[in-house]
Amino acid sequence: MQNNFKKKILENKKQIGLWSNLCSEITADIIAGAGYDWILLDMEHSANDVQSVVSQSQAIQSKNKSEVLVRPAWNDPVKIKPLLDYGFNSLVIPMVNNKEDAKKAVESCYYPPKGVRGVAMSQRGNDYTRDKDYFKNIEENICLIPQLETVKSIDNISGIANTDGVTALFIGPADLSADMGILGEFDNKELWKMIEKAVVEIKKNNKSVGTLIGRKDLVQRSIDIGFDFVACGTDSNLLAKGSDDLLAVFKN
Repeated sequence: MQNNFKKKILENKKQIGLWSNLCSEITADIIAGAGYDWILLDMEHSANDVQSVVSQSQAIQSKNKSEVLVRPAWNDPVKIKPLLDYGFNSLVIPMVNNKEDAKKAVESCYYPPKGVRGVAMSQRGNDYTRDKDYFKNIEENICLIPQLETVKSIDNISGIANTDGVTALFIGPADLSADMGILGEFDNKELWKMIEKAVVEIKKNNKSVGTLIGRKDLVQRSIDIGFDFVACGTDSNLLAKGSDDLLAVFKN
């Protein structure tokens, strides 16, 4: 049951990932063969549901090369509970703005008395009752990653990072740029000043930090300023760019 993604985070190992929002088992099977350290299945900005991410995770895990993360649609115990039941132990939680939001996410992942997670006795997470130590070991294998996407969340980094049960933090440049009034301006100096400030503050609080950024130069920049786990693109953008580039070769 060991969460290898979390283990590498705690060992301060760099990890390169890929974002997946195409909701396809075949796509998941294809990208899993590449050997990224981790692949995140997105439920916030895609047509994914619980059944589809389970099928995709099975495709990814069959390659035995990448760890699977999931981003639920919202910081809601009702949305988080089935993901845990189906064995998703590494979760990126969107729009966490303060310690109260972080605590809500943590409580969604823990059974009473620590949290509010409902108990299912037979589920994929415990291999349908075959894992007799599931209840004993699950908490230490939860990798909970609040996503910082607003100026307010950057101001509240210390409180979020030091919430018991938070493993690492994740910075979302797209929503952060929107909150700053510079939507999509990924070369904006003020955006990167904010991001670099956040990374320094997160490191002061002894937490690892991740992000998603789709340009190669900005991926490298993120690594250079101290990000520990970086998604360097999305499956949808890879398909769009590849098809556009191929057509351009012959049409022009």
